Amino acid sequence: MPRLVPLLAPAVIAFALSAAAQTRLAQQCVSFGEGQYRALDPSIERIAALELPPPTLERIGVKAGSQAVSAALTFRGRLTYRDRAALETQFVCLLDSADKPLFFYALPVQATRGAPTPLGRGPATSSPSTMALAPQPAQKPAPRVTPEPPRAPLPATAIRLRGLVRDIGGKLQFSPCDGAPLALEDRTPGQELGRTLRELTAGQEGRPMFVEFYGGRESGQGAGVGALEVRRAAVETAGCRERFDQREWIASGNEPSWRLEITARDLLLNLLGGTSPQRVPHGGLVRQAGSVAYAGVEGPEISVVIDERRCVDSMSGSLFAYSVEVRSEGRTYIGCAAHNPAMPAP
Repeated sequence: MPRLVPLLAPAVIAFALSAAAQTRLAQQCVSFGEGQYRALDPSIERIAALELPPPTLERIGVKAGSQAVSAALTFRGRLTYRDRAALETQFVCLLDSADKPLFFYALPVQATRGAPTPLGRGPATSSPSTMALAPQPAQKPAPRVTPEPPRAPLPATAIRLRGLVRDIGGKLQFSPCDGAPLALEDRTPGQELGRTLRELTAGQEGRPMFVEFYGGRESGQGAGVGALEVRRAAVETAGCRERFDQREWIASGNEPSWRLEITARDLLLNLLGGTSPQRVPHGGLVRQAGSVAYAGVEGPEISVVIDERRCVDSMSGSLFAYSVEVRSEGRTYIGCAAHNPAMPAP
């Protein structure tokens, strides 16, 4: 595959794109990259850009060899082969000043797991059941979960913050969704925020990561923000542009790809490549043994249980504060869930 072209200390600004502009740029990049990939590997049949999550355009000012790079378009896509299973991965397309593709490459794919890995908040936490979508060997053990040490209670002054985190010259910078950049002090257990940033951005200096965390203002001259607990972290997301509207929860999972949306009135389950989306009314939120649950009251059987346990998406590596188990028509789907930041935490 074409080698990854390193970007040297770019100054990055993320731009929101209209749906039409997203489609145009992504298709332009796919057409450009497909020819390159086919020349290197004749077994590649096609490359396609996925609609979700929306592409992210970052304006930069760097050199890649002798070429001046003005922007980077990052988007989720699928490689289809003639002789083996298709592969979903993250693509990066570097653009010139006229938004014409210069370089096109895929980011390294993490080893996939049959289900997201939930990380418990305490030593008594156990893992949920695995996905029951295909027959499993009788002796195959369930995924093991290494419990986290108990977390210290958050101070009463801690607030929920959302924005972009970057590593600028070895120092963390936080740009709130509605404010100017601030210095960031990582006070999360085991410096989880900084570790997650390095993992999701492959250590690329200046590349942004969307994050939600509990923290607060630091004291002293020139002080910025202190992060105390990470609640969500991702590079493959609309980030500050993400719209929940009336949806209380958005959940998703892989193998097969699925997405669940929960409003105050109904559940909407969409299976990629399956039947039409299933929308059923539910009977309201029910709290049970530290979890929150929803159950459909009409139409296809759908039940949902959401636990506050840290969850890592098996494809993207994105970190979530909640894991989810969905049961529908005899099947079980395991995934990660995000809660509407405009609503009180459950």
